[in-house]
Amino acid sequence: MSEKSKLLVTWLVVGVLLVVSAFAAIGALNRDVYGPGAFVGTYLSELAEKDAAAALAMPGVEISKTDLKAAGLPEGASGALLRNATLGSIEEITEIADEEVGDGVHEVTFSYEADGVYGESTFTVAPNGTRFPLIPTWKFEVSPVAVVNLSVEHATAFTVNGFDVDTRAVAPAEQKPAFDNIVNLQVFAPGHYTFETSTDLLESEQEKVLVDVPSDMHEAAVTAGPTAEFVEKAQEAVDAALDTCAEQVVLQPTGCPFGIVIDDRVDGEPTWSMDDYPEVTLEAGAESWLIPSTTGTARIDVDVQSLFDGSITNYKDDVDFTMDGQIYLLSDGSMQALVTGEPTS
Repeated sequence: MSEKSKLLVTWLVVGVLLVVSAFAAIGALNRDVYGPGAFVGTYLSELAEKDAAAALAMPGVEISKTDLKAAGLPEGASGALLRNATLGSIEEITEIADEEVGDGVHEVTFSYEADGVYGESTFTVAPNGTRFPLIPTWKFEVSPVAVVNLSVEHATAFTVNGFDVDTRAVAPAEQKPAFDNIVNLQVFAPGHYTFETSTDLLESEQEKVLVDVPSDMHEAAVTAGPTAEFVEKAQEAVDAALDTCAEQVVLQPTGCPFGIVIDDRVDGEPTWSMDDYPEVTLEAGAESWLIPSTTGTARIDVDVQSLFDGSITNYKDDVDFTMDGQIYLLSDGSMQALVTGEPTS
């Protein structure tokens, strides 16, 4: 072989090696930098950085009503929680599996710690064209957004990871607020979400939920109970209602738990006063807060004329009574007490 031929062969070998190296480098880049795992890793990094807008902007993340319905999820699920304020911490993000399941679709599994809770999530990723000649792009074939079906008992307000929410703002327009409410909320997966009610008047235990399965329904419930301030204000409302009863200048005040029957003729106007207000406690009913049966004492002061001899005497007596009632929290923050009962003496 001539020197010229040897040189040509050498350059051909070098050229082939360069091409092979280039394709190997592109393959490595596609796998490690531009592969499905890297795509999912970017999404998780956006959540870790609490950048909800960037995460939501990635291909396939935002979920439509059609997608919700196809996944068996409520079409009216609110997207109000897809924001920075509701995102918790995500750390120790590690890819642990990448399986191609056909037609270029990959199922990529990551582990992580969400607010210190270990979790694993699998994401379905599909090709989404190319960038430049040989660099693939990806999209979520199944949205990583999930839905929390939240039951809020005895309240309309709750918090998610410290973010205040009113059920009236996230429920469908046709759903009226009630004593017990159910709302469906879109949330990013993965994520660790703490639900609770914590207001001046109502409080609940915390409900912690690890949302680890994309495009799936997760359940949560908070049950609110009255705070000491609520009971105090309910006591004030009941006292005020009974004071209003005592202002009626009749022997049997209308809509009130106390009254008296006198056989003789009443001379002048009777005067009621409260001697002992009932002690108020609260428990949840079907549609409002209930005041269980309790007791109190009113005092009557009235002049009466004897039907026998016409003499007039002053009649004073304590009238014991039992009482129960209902307490309503109104939309303007005020409180209404409705009391019923009957005298026992």
